Amino acid sequence: MSEEKDKDSNVQEFKLDPDTELRFEVESKNEKVSLELKSGMAEVFGTELVKGKAYIFTFGAKIAVFTWQGCTVELKGKTDVVYIAKETPMVMYLNAHAAMEQLRRKAESEGGRGPIAMVVGPTDVGKSTVCRLLLNYAVRMGRRPVFVDLDVGQGQISIPGTIGALLVERPATVEEGFSQQAPLVYHYGHKSPGNNPALYNMLVSRLAEVIQERMGANRKGDSIADCFLQ
Repeated sequence: MSEEKDKDSNVQEFKLDPDTELRFEVESKNEKVSLELKSGMAEVFGTELVKGKAYIFTFGAKIAVFTWQGCTVELKGKTDVVYIAKETPMVMYLNAHAAMEQLRRKAESEGGRGPIAMVVGPTDVGKSTVCRLLLNYAVRMGRRPVFVDLDVGQGQISIPGTIGALLVERPATVEEGFSQQAPLVYHYGHKSPGNNPALYNMLVSRLAEVIQERMGANRKGDSIADCFLQ
């Protein structure tokens, strides 16, 4: 792996070896950073990059560009944090996806329901990233997974203080994530389940009932993975 940098124009080119990851962050409020795949193949959180296309990231972006085969990427703009990681959890994520896909195929052959995965953990440990990866990999296999967000503190589907569900039919865009068309959202009004446990439990139960009804009405949606984020 190697890096070439043009200090005057803030252009950096990285040649990544197979199974490595380029990580960078944009911390300046008025800064924009452009990412372009020059050669090879790479993905961002399970979404494949298109060669020659410029992806623009702004303040607060934390991006990881992973390649299974090796690639060359170019960054334009000021990156406050940028480095190449040789050790990544991608193999574990891929193994989790493969295990879930086996369960989906078993459900298809037996006429049952697909797997349900619950992702839990403290704040800012990568729960959203894991869900995004598993959802993207499922969609790339022709699946239609349901993403269920129970984290009222951050709100991945809607605003904080809500819970919701989203049928994912296409991979997330690199810059903006999954399409937000027609999500199912319930308003809770607090940023912690402990503020009103009775209301939170009622809304979660109602959300589960509606999802079960929709899965029953959509046979293709039965053999899917429901990824829960808490």
